Amino acid sequence: MHALDCDEAPAGAPVLTVGRALDVAQQPGVRLCSLCGAAAELDPVLKGFEYGFREP
Repeated sequence: MHALDCDEAPAGAPVLTVGRALDVAQQPGVRLCSLCGAAAELDPVLKGFEYGFREP
């Protein structure tokens, strides 16, 4: 899954609402692009905001 402005996004890919993107992102086999930031933006929402802020 890519952000709208990602160079790696396939031409003609559908634009998803935030809610639909979160639903799709949770499906098995879906990968979030780390190049465009889709992973950085959606991972905290999917895994909980504390996921990225816990101390080791």
